[in-house]
Amino acid sequence: MITYITKTILCSALLLLIYKFFLEKEKMHRFNRFYLLFSIALSFIAPLITINVKSSINPISESISLINSDIQSSISNQSQKITFEQSQYPNILLLIYLVVSIFFLYRFTKNMYILFRKIKNNESTSYFNSKLVLTAEKQIPHSFLNYIFIYNEDFQQGRIEKEILHHELTHVNQKHSIDISIIELIIVLTWFNPIIFFYRQAVQLNHEFLADESVVSTLNNTQSYQLLLLNKASQQNNLILSSPFNYIITKKRLVMMTKKTSIKTAVIKQIALIPLLVAMVFLFSSKGIAQETLKVENEKQTVQSTKGVTQDIINEYNSIIDKYKKPSDNFLKMINAADRERLEAIYWQMSKEQQNYQTVFFTKIVFPKPIVPTKDQLESFKNKQKYGVWVDGKKIENSALYDYINTDFANVFVSELLKNAIDYGKYEYQVDLSTKKYYQETVEKLKEQKTIMLIRRSPDKNYPN
Repeated sequence: MITYITKTILCSALLLLIYKFFLEKEKMHRFNRFYLLFSIALSFIAPLITINVKSSINPISESISLINSDIQSSISNQSQKITFEQSQYPNILLLIYLVVSIFFLYRFTKNMYILFRKIKNNESTSYFNSKLVLTAEKQIPHSFLNYIFIYNEDFQQGRIEKEILHHELTHVNQKHSIDISIIELIIVLTWFNPIIFFYRQAVQLNHEFLADESVVSTLNNTQSYQLLLLNKASQQNNLILSSPFNYIITKKRLVMMTKKTSIKTAVIKQIALIPLLVAMVFLFSSKGIAQETLKVENEKQTVQSTKGVTQDIINEYNSIIDKYKKPSDNFLKMINAADRERLEAIYWQMSKEQQNYQTVFFTKIVFPKPIVPTKDQLESFKNKQKYGVWVDGKKIENSALYDYINTDFANVFVSELLKNAIDYGKYEYQVDLSTKKYYQETVEKLKEQKTIMLIRRSPDKNYPN
């Protein structure tokens, strides 16, 4: 989830930067409106896309190094515990997320309520395909859905300029308030992405460009309209859902009114965006290793191999795994004896090719040569800022190592503490030391199993020299 959120934020930021430096200053506002809304959607979708990349890596060779580390992990009996031990941090983060989301939902609902209360409590009159809501309180004109809110006294005395009414009518006709409402709901759900707030500003400014463009092209008096904007510049409106006449830097709007963008420039920039957007999808999508699908023959879907099992048996194998959700080290703990026995029986009937494609696989136990810690290593393990120490599966204080010499131990296994470990930040590495007796007892137990079930995954980082 953290990876997805990070990718979403980075993708939305890059897409917005493209808009700011490449599109915003060009007079192609309708296209820009589509681009902004599309960019928001793409930033959430791109990280969910998986692109398969061909690889020549042999699945078995990729996991050879795992066998040693996983057996060492079984001997030490603690690595899985630290890596997958549940933490309270996700619950705290979820609580924070819900509290802030509720706040933004309350703000959104409150603004909706204020607008609809204005509609209900004030007189209204038809105006082209919209309705003028004549309010008792003095305020600058603003619009929402097909309603334009204006001060009743100004309307009755004819003090509302036709440019103002046309401006707000454009907001209504082009349904700008729907864009803003959608973004506000996105903020409720994804407030943790700060880029969304900048998108809201960009969309609102684009709406103003569109409305200004309509006023200038229809009434054909740019200079007088610019003067009108300057006169209204000091007036404020605090409703985030409505489209106010003035709410952002007026200078940008004044400059945009006199700017011209040739059709050729607009078309070139729009076409140039295509490879950029494709690159964004590729950059922020997930990359998978493409493996050839096992070929099957006839309606029975029998695997094309001199040895092996049918596709139905492979489906049974996968269905047993699917009962325990996504394969992980937790899977090794959760699976019951009957299912494990059935998986193992099927696995050893598979051809080598079929075995290579399995996420859950079995291997004959080959015991690696035990690693006795050196004197220097044992001395370094006393550093509690860097190492957490377990002896025979039990956590001890680092200072307790003064009671041992390196030859007291038959095996050492060092693993880097991952970020989802409960003790992450207290030290960097976990050290599992096995005394000679404990190591021998563990080996005897494993010998009785003869085989071990493993999960294909990336190997842990090596212990630093």
